Amino acid sequence: MTSQAIATVEAYFDAFGARDMERVLSHFAPDASWTIPGDPALTPWAGNRTGPEGIRRSLTAFFTAVEPLVFELGTLVETGGRVLAPGRYASRFHPSGQVLDSEMIMRFTVTDGLITDYRVFEDSLGITRTHLGEPLTTTPA
Repeated sequence: MTSQAIATVEAYFDAFGARDMERVLSHFAPDASWTIPGDPALTPWAGNRTGPEGIRRSLTAFFTAVEPLVFELGTLVETGGRVLAPGRYASRFHPSGQVLDSEMIMRFTVTDGLITDYRVFEDSLGITRTHLGEPLTTTPA
């Protein structure tokens, strides 16, 4: 049996995948917090936002700059209304045209069927460099 919190997050992912802004926003509480680490001066969708208009600004910038190529979710895990969503993505970033393939984990807090807090943990430096067209550096193993 799927918990209400996981069902809410899955409905969010369906709306996000369709890039249906109004449906995405319908899954958030009016005072929800939205956090994507990074410098909004370099990656305009990054930063801390609150409420539907802040989330809308972040998503509008993201939808404009990021072309999804691959998005794979692992098993969603929930405890006490907090859902962890691990996954992997590959995206083309505009205007650079470069592609980044990376892993991430998203953390959602769900209360009464609405997302009250969202935070993504990902390679924010890699995203910024790819978005800006800078070369990615790797450290030898």
